Amino acid sequence: MEQRAFPACAAALILGAVSLLGMAPHAYAADANGLARDRPTAESAPRWPAQRAPRTYNPTGTPVSGAPDGARAVSLAPGDYVDRMADKEVKYYAVDVPLGYTVYVSGTTVSTVKGLEALDLKQIDERSTSCRTDTGLSQSVIKVVTASLNWGATATGRNNSCAKPGRQVFSVTRRGTGPPVPLELRIFLEPAVSDTGPAESVIARYTEPGGSPVPVLGGGSFTDAGTLPGSGHFTDDIAFGEWVFYRVRLDWGQSLAVQARVGGGRGYAPTEVRLYNPVREELAREFGSVSDTEHIFAGRPDPFATRPVRYLNRSDRQQEVADMLPGWYYLAVAVQGEGEQRSLAVDVSVGGSKEPGPAYVPDPSMSVATSRSTASPGGVATGGSPAPGSAAQPTGDNRDSAGASAAFGGPAVWLGLPLALLLGAGLATWVIRRRGPEAPRD
Repeated sequence: MEQRAFPACAAALILGAVSLLGMAPHAYAADANGLARDRPTAESAPRWPAQRAPRTYNPTGTPVSGAPDGARAVSLAPGDYVDRMADKEVKYYAVDVPLGYTVYVSGTTVSTVKGLEALDLKQIDERSTSCRTDTGLSQSVIKVVTASLNWGATATGRNNSCAKPGRQVFSVTRRGTGPPVPLELRIFLEPAVSDTGPAESVIARYTEPGGSPVPVLGGGSFTDAGTLPGSGHFTDDIAFGEWVFYRVRLDWGQSLAVQARVGGGRGYAPTEVRLYNPVREELAREFGSVSDTEHIFAGRPDPFATRPVRYLNRSDRQQEVADMLPGWYYLAVAVQGEGEQRSLAVDVSVGGSKEPGPAYVPDPSMSVATSRSTASPGGVATGGSPAPGSAAQPTGDNRDSAGASAAFGGPAVWLGLPLALLLGAGLATWVIRRRGPEAPRD
């Protein structure tokens, strides 16, 4: 099993108005049969027809067009956006980062053309110097490629232009083959903390969840990932050429251990399984070829696993996974090639106990009553300052139990609420990897 992990990463909160179905390019909500496939849950899965349409990756976000150079970079507020990228194309975007805040930016491309697909995400300063970069790549037949960065606005002088507050520019470069492909961008701002909360802990162990298998229906992308309610055994099926996504929500103090089982059949089925954190940072991956017997990916005693989610996990550069913010953690399974449908099972073990999150420093320009966050993933903080968000805004069957309008009630909620009120009903908000800096931060 190949594990990829990055010690300092954070959540991405997406808040942006998404146009209703059919009103904006690259915004999708239904499959070819007109079924709203973006809201599967364990409870709703039995309603789905046995002969369903193939799951495909449907990019979601507000349409945007990046600039050809940094000087003309289009400014983006925290939110979820969709652009298009040709091979070898470079596009520039900007985001305003207040002093003391940390910004998280992630990009995702999807390609079905044979060959290498790579995505370079780079922060550049006012002198066009590279501050930090991240590269995602894949050579699978069907490729979902992610890259992410985060950096803080901590500089009060001119000694570090990579960490100065205000307008910051980042670029996205696609290196692939074939025609232009959609690019999903997600941007989130996180305020400073006055109390970081409990210390980091150890990697979780897989604990047999027990109970009978529950049928579910996974989604075709991060945005419409099938929601798994917690520990348990969940069953689905997967066709050749599909990517199937599931998500499990973790609160502060909770951990995740998960494995996937793909059933046997005639011929060989090249399969890959990946685990992502709330900012689409790839935490672990495993490749294998399934033949006539069931294959267990990330099986015990070495499942894909995280530590209990804590703010201080980001300070430990020796740990193997980036798990320092609550939100949706994603498991993606892909079967490449051609052949018969295979059975798919996901075993989930959620451990730990919910605990208070860190104390975020209130922004005097916002209306915040107290200092300690009591928010849960996908919900708005109650009786505390907003905590960061990370998950695509759930609606319908994936709605948060509190019926919240944005994940975690984070800064994007403060910045986007007036817009949401203006746009009114029918608009949705969405959310959601990082890599080490190339240049030192203050």
